Amino acid sequence: MNLHLSQSDGFLRVAAASPRIRVADVEGNAEVALAAVREAAERGVRALVLPELNLTGYTAADLFHNRTLLHACETALAHILDETRELPIVFTIGLPVAVAENIYNCAAVCCAGELLGLTAKKYLPNYGEFYERRWFAPAPADPVWVEFAGQGPVPLGSGLVYRCCNEGAEDLVLGVEVCEDLWVPAPPSTEMALAGATVILNPSASDEIIGKADYRRSLISNQSARLYCAYAYADASEGESTTDMVFAGENLVYERLQARRHEAPHLRYGGGRCRS
Repeated sequence: MNLHLSQSDGFLRVAAASPRIRVADVEGNAEVALAAVREAAERGVRALVLPELNLTGYTAADLFHNRTLLHACETALAHILDETRELPIVFTIGLPVAVAENIYNCAAVCCAGELLGLTAKKYLPNYGEFYERRWFAPAPADPVWVEFAGQGPVPLGSGLVYRCCNEGAEDLVLGVEVCEDLWVPAPPSTEMALAGATVILNPSASDEIIGKADYRRSLISNQSARLYCAYAYADASEGESTTDMVFAGENLVYERLQARRHEAPHLRYGGGRCRS
């Protein structure tokens, strides 16, 4: 991962954004994601997290089994990578990825036109209003190497860490865990931090119920403090189906204990800075 980082103050700007999407409109959602990445880059953001499954919408339900939709996601990711070759930013794109007989809920980690890896969700909620095991398989126990979106082979799995190659920014190590992975007794981010991660990105689709927002903030702030790293969390927002769930797009960036939040005109956006 190569990023052109400011050497003047030793800080890296991190952000979370929730662009409005349309369920199953992959091409339209890809353009909205591109606009969010470009806007973030213009603001000086160097690491951006977008919500879980933002190319399709988290609430696409049985459409996740549709091969046309899966192929459209791969094509859209290739387009996004091509359009961001000149942007000095690392970002996530949420999408379903089919490998053999399985479909994985993935966050594609992208930087300067390169697909660095596909972090797959390890813990799939299958209780209450959640039915993820109907569509997805948990991340494989050991990463597998795949060719995807015209690139590869790249790793697909849980617990992957991504290191910056730039001189003076060697301490920038990104980890990615997807939504529910944070809510379990032993989140993958713990192992990522032990492996050297200094920033954790979490693409999420966390619905709203009474009292959940306060618990979510406490959970993320405590994980940031416990791991002694920055934690950026992007939630699903407008455009998702409200058949079973409602999403508020609560985006959060915590640097150990202190949260940084900001609202942009067209994006739900949380911004912060973490030491690199």
